[in-house]
Amino acid sequence: MEEIERVKKITVGEKVFMINFPNVGQLIDIESVKQALTNNKYGAMAASGVLNAYIILDTVDAIAFFQVCVPEFAKYYDIRNYTTMESEKIKEMVKVYRDEIKPWYDKIMTSLSSVIANE
Repeated sequence: MEEIERVKKITVGEKVFMINFPNVGQLIDIESVKQALTNNKYGAMAASGVLNAYIILDTVDAIAFFQVCVPEFAKYYDIRNYTTMESEKIKEMVKVYRDEIKPWYDKIMTSLSSVIANE
């Protein structure tokens, strides 16, 4: 099994953040936040096949991850509530999540799930 990259460095605007891969409690919290943000409709939105639902789910995924794993992001950018932000302002965060964090996160999750499946 290849070495897991446990820390990811990202840059948003002028600020560099070092992100640790979430521990078990954080993984649970991320999924809980996703459900809370979508009024328990995350699965239905994902299964809908509606383009706008997928766009919103990218935003939900980014908010959940940043809220749980990168709380210093909200402090640095003085974000009190991600859901009240204007769409244009959250756009860069979602792009960084989709392009940099999600591939890293998904690769580790796939690696971890394959280890569990083999046991």
